[in-house]
Amino acid sequence: MNDTRLNIYLNDHLALMVGEIDLASRCESSNRETPLGDFLHRLGVEVEAQKSIVSDLIRRAGGSESMVKKGAAWFAEKLGRFKLNDSVLRYSDLSRLIELEALSAAAQERLALWDTLNAVAGGDKRFSGITFSFFRDQSQTHLEELHARRRYAATEAFS
Repeated sequence: MNDTRLNIYLNDHLALMVGEIDLASRCESSNRETPLGDFLHRLGVEVEAQKSIVSDLIRRAGGSESMVKKGAAWFAEKLGRFKLNDSVLRYSDLSRLIELEALSAAAQERLALWDTLNAVAGGDKRFSGITFSFFRDQSQTHLEELHARRRYAATEAFS
């Protein structure tokens, strides 16, 4: 296995997870005391656990985490907060929809990550004890839940 490429790949996905966790937290804070807020809290916890696994994979593959990529993802998430969504002073139904769409895209990326790792690294002894299919299935569940919540948010945003 090409460890250089693997480390680049893992660091790219690690950075995406950094942004995803920040976005889930921001969206959760705007939807507290709701079923969506509860779901987003659970999503953040589970993605944080997946992020820890990716960090461990990077170390097992002899690499190190890219602070530049993680910092860029953090900054990009913060920059995304400045997008106007029809309301300057309060949270908008359109903001919720856009955030759920972005979280759906991130879940799709995680699903691809775990599916790829299951296919190419499942037999690598350095990664023994990690069940890639578990995280793939968890990401698939996240994606399905996000799609359902996004469809509802779209109805609310455009009604």
